[in-house]
Amino acid sequence: MTPSRKPTNASRPPSRASDGGLIRELVAHLRRERAALRKEWARRIGEAKLLTAMSEEEIFNEATAVYDKYVAVLETGSVSDLQAYARDLSRRIIQRGVETHDVVGIVLLLRDVLARSLFNKYRSDFELLNRVFDAYEPAANRIANTVAVSFVEQRERVIRRQQKAIQILHVQEEERKRISRELHDEVGQAVVAINTYLAVSQRDSPAQQNSLLRTKIADIERLLLVAMNRVHSFARELRPPVLDDLGLVPALRSYLKDYAERTGLLVHFERSALDAPLSPEQKTVLFRVAQESLNNVARHAQATEVEISLRRVKNDLQLRVKDNGKGFAAEQQRSGTETKRLGLLGMQERVRLMNGRFLVRSARGAGTTVVAEIPLHSARKPETLDTIPTA
Repeated sequence: MTPSRKPTNASRPPSRASDGGLIRELVAHLRRERAALRKEWARRIGEAKLLTAMSEEEIFNEATAVYDKYVAVLETGSVSDLQAYARDLSRRIIQRGVETHDVVGIVLLLRDVLARSLFNKYRSDFELLNRVFDAYEPAANRIANTVAVSFVEQRERVIRRQQKAIQILHVQEEERKRISRELHDEVGQAVVAINTYLAVSQRDSPAQQNSLLRTKIADIERLLLVAMNRVHSFARELRPPVLDDLGLVPALRSYLKDYAERTGLLVHFERSALDAPLSPEQKTVLFRVAQESLNNVARHAQATEVEISLRRVKNDLQLRVKDNGKGFAAEQQRSGTETKRLGLLGMQERVRLMNGRFLVRSARGAGTTVVAEIPLHSARKPETLDTIPTA
């Protein structure tokens, strides 16, 4: 078929043999049209319902970087930088629940968006258009394959690491459970038996006991009662039995009641009832995040009030702990010392293993908010507001 119009000399590459010149022209065109093409690509990603685990801002930021890397590979033919970027991107988005088909899909969409742009530019000259696609398509296929392979390889590494970490956490929780039972059952019973014996001894033959001995026995009884309460509290902190027997919400309610009495803080608990039961791992992760966050409030925040909420947010279950304390600067959060002191890394790792999100918002004088979200499929029910008294 004879084209209706030939392109001007300015639009033609230098010569038929100069593939390098043709590629340079294609790259220059794609860079000139960068804003419009990137916008079209982002629209197509949303239309295809890809990367739904990421926010629009995150998609835009990553799309910008992927676009630039894509065009750079077209220009240089080297995929080494793209491989490094793909591995880094995979590390960041796998924990968000992004799947392999999402990543392959967005790269293929970008290939399609750029191909359409090249078609529109060169469609008036079919011979030149064939040369354009002869140069573009092998490079585009190589890019798509590189990103897909890098993502799959990284995903396999992450899965292996997560499986190992989950096994370690499972062993730790089982050990906590065992120690908790031993503290409550064995040590607790021994202390109760001693206390009972002392009480009986104090009542026996009062005429034969001098007042000093009775006073000492009474002091020992008081100390034993304190020790018993501490043992029971320690056992509950290690692994509250109610978490396994009744679930997350009753466990949190029990813990928060004790926490309010112990710290004197006013504690508000807002919760959404759930249709589906949580897995043991999900219950443990959310309880530990709440526990560690509340311990940080008591130790560091100088707060008078703390709010805890457990609710459904889209397809996630969100735990939120917010205090009205002194807060801290964002630079402190990023520093290694502050991170270790507040236990943020441990909480973040637990949530990451559930393919969830973990974030901390804080500023000096504005309190601190800890948010953990884990994927969950259940219906939302009406929320209620409970205030746990400090008295």
